[in-house]
Amino acid sequence: MSFGLLKHFKDLKKSESVASAPVHFEHLILGHDLGAILKLMELRRNHPHESIRLISARPLNRQALVENYQYGPSLLRSKDAVEGIYKRYFNAEILPQTKSASFYKEGKFHDFGGRAKSMDLLSGEDFFIQNAYKLEISSLFSEEDWEHLDQILIEHQQIRIFESIEKTSSQDLLMKSEWKLTFKDFSQLTCENLYVGFSPRHFLSLLTHKENLTPELIDLCSSVTTQAAISLTWVLNKEIYSEDRTLLIPQSMTHEWGHFILEFDTFNEQTKTQACHALFLLHEEEPQTEDLGSKIKLLKRVLDRVFPHIENHMVREFIRFDEEMFVSDIKDHLMEQVGFDYPTLKFLGHSSAVPSNHSNEKFLSRTLLSH
Repeated sequence: MSFGLLKHFKDLKKSESVASAPVHFEHLILGHDLGAILKLMELRRNHPHESIRLISARPLNRQALVENYQYGPSLLRSKDAVEGIYKRYFNAEILPQTKSASFYKEGKFHDFGGRAKSMDLLSGEDFFIQNAYKLEISSLFSEEDWEHLDQILIEHQQIRIFESIEKTSSQDLLMKSEWKLTFKDFSQLTCENLYVGFSPRHFLSLLTHKENLTPELIDLCSSVTTQAAISLTWVLNKEIYSEDRTLLIPQSMTHEWGHFILEFDTFNEQTKTQACHALFLLHEEEPQTEDLGSKIKLLKRVLDRVFPHIENHMVREFIRFDEEMFVSDIKDHLMEQVGFDYPTLKFLGHSSAVPSNHSNEKFLSRTLLSH
């Protein structure tokens, strides 16, 4: 090998090592949900001179936020939570449903608690028989922040696929590298403060050197329950259903397959359209793509029987699949100890720490009530 070629490889190796050197931030937010975005806005307000990045596996923008939180049946179903949310978000616009949830049986809808009995509710479906509250997502932001949200996200977001996360210990007083993140492209980031917006169970799966972690952190992360689901919204060119309530429609009258959960928005007189929202929970460990497609087709067939010809009036369709759409069973009693042991680690979203008087809250309520 010639000297020139050898020097070339040495220079190349040196440049690669420089390129792969970790970039440091004072605050790193992981995730793509509302909790991650709200944390970004909070850190920008409270730490304007510190470095902040939001790391997610998918692009984030204002429209995606609206589709994820205003499309689909409401995930806010607690009067106590709403009262607490107003104390944190003074300008929040939250409207309660006017009627209680009902279920479909023998050709008509029935109220829960009456003579008629619904088919068995599968795990997680009982949450949706509570009265819902509709949230205007923009009301959680100032007018200026909402107007410029896309630009703020462009400036602060990086799209990366996670490989591993390591708890580190830095002696550098100026650049405190408490956490090191490695990605599929071999790039690395370090940070002082880490905010985790996906489930603690997924976070635990990415952590290396688990033997060095405290039992409380492992217990907190491994004990949570995650639930996959598909949420759909259709824009209809006709008013199909006028009542403001949540509807539970059996997927089958002969098999215990669970329910399709449905809500209709008020008919828009200006656009002559109505939005129909549907959701169904997935109980398979690893649902296959073809199974999901079959389930969506079944949903449309069932809806067409309950609301004749509804499929003919669907002019637009939005579909959202999330393997961790619902995270629950948070052990709040461990949160305080984990916070003491790992003061630079915070969980966001459905896994947030909340005031003790709201420890029974879950999902969107917990996101908005977090400390």
